[in-house]
Amino acid sequence: MELLALFENTLRTHSLVEPGQRVLVAFSGGADSTALLHLFTRLRESWSLEVTAAHLNHALRGEQSDTDEAHCRQVCAEWRVPFFSRKVEVAQEAKRRRLSIEVAAREVRYAFLQEVADAIEADAIALGHTRDDQVETVLLNLTRGAGTAGLAGMPMRRGRIIRPLLQMSRQQIAAYCALHGLRFVEDVSNTDPRYSRNRVRHHVLPELRRVNPRVDEAIERLASVLRDEERWWQNYIRDLEPQFTLRRTEGEWRLSLEWLAGQPEAVQRRVIRYTVQSLHPEGRELQFEQVERLREAIRTGHRAGITLHGGQLHAAVTQRALRVWLKREVPAVAYEMMVRLPGETAIPPAGITLFAEYSALPDARLWRQDNWEVWCDASRIGKQLLVRNWRRGDRMQPLGLSGHRKLSDIFGDRKVPVHLRQRIPVVCDEEGIVWVVGLCLAHRVRCTPDTKQTVHLWAQPRGGW
Repeated sequence: MELLALFENTLRTHSLVEPGQRVLVAFSGGADSTALLHLFTRLRESWSLEVTAAHLNHALRGEQSDTDEAHCRQVCAEWRVPFFSRKVEVAQEAKRRRLSIEVAAREVRYAFLQEVADAIEADAIALGHTRDDQVETVLLNLTRGAGTAGLAGMPMRRGRIIRPLLQMSRQQIAAYCALHGLRFVEDVSNTDPRYSRNRVRHHVLPELRRVNPRVDEAIERLASVLRDEERWWQNYIRDLEPQFTLRRTEGEWRLSLEWLAGQPEAVQRRVIRYTVQSLHPEGRELQFEQVERLREAIRTGHRAGITLHGGQLHAAVTQRALRVWLKREVPAVAYEMMVRLPGETAIPPAGITLFAEYSALPDARLWRQDNWEVWCDASRIGKQLLVRNWRRGDRMQPLGLSGHRKLSDIFGDRKVPVHLRQRIPVVCDEEGIVWVVGLCLAHRVRCTPDTKQTVHLWAQPRGGW
């Protein structure tokens, strides 16, 4: 079957695209995405499709990355395809977010595609993954200890993301490009052994093919079986929702601990994964250790929590419920206000209320219960306190340390998500930082056995962070 006929049959059989819809094609300029874009342009008239392309320049290969972007722009001009592009310094983004290059590139790319798709109201986002990519993905997930969802590989469709080439081999795509004289770029990073996928592609798979020349087919068959089982589990868990749901809103789900504790381990794991995936469908699969941490808390009745997807999603075991909720990223609002001493100061941008009072020196064990409640020596602190955002260049000497440190380094050590840092309240006096709420107290305002009077500071969250 000629590739166009196979492509058209895939679109129909799997209901990936309907006539008259808008399709956004992720266009890297490589052979796979070039063939994908070309196939859609050939169906553009007969299917009444609006086809648009989007290219993310990862800026990982210097001038070559810019050359690839220019190539994609030219191809789209020749094929009369609207073209969107953006340049992102992925290496810097990976360092800033403490991610691998591969993971950062994937997350930035998907966010860009979703943004463009929203802007043009696209019905589908088409990716150029092939059968070879599927086999490599399953093997990579196996090495990471993924569950059946990971071993099921990439779905043909998830939301509006579609993969119409998933049943076609890389060899078929190369033949199609040659047949139609399609120009495409060769990404030299596809041979770079630093990337896990390349090691699987160029070293692991060739060895497995020596063991079984039809190993690709076997892996693809395994993934297909597990996808069917995943669909069954999804439907089964969906039917159980009324039994385990205490409360559900658009951004929060509370599950009954009593119900969960009475279920088999397999059901517990499935329900935890299901709720997380439902609230954040574009996110990566939960790690085994994260699921087990929550399960252990359910079993023992202890409290535990995890943070996922760069602080966008949280899950916590409380007294009666497993709570899973989204924290929508809100642009930081610059603020600076005087602290009432004594009194209380509401800090809406930070989502807390700050309390301050003068008090006698408490028992030494209470001088700093935790970083949400602190006592300072009143003689070492200024007469006026203000609370504000973190500012770049802020430095302080944390309690018990010998030298000053940048606040940005302290945030990094404590793994504070970047999007939260400018919301965290910083209490200052005339000399500098006194207290970073929830993180650390300044060494210079510490209490000692000679302290006569203290300034007692504490904060209560108002639901913000």
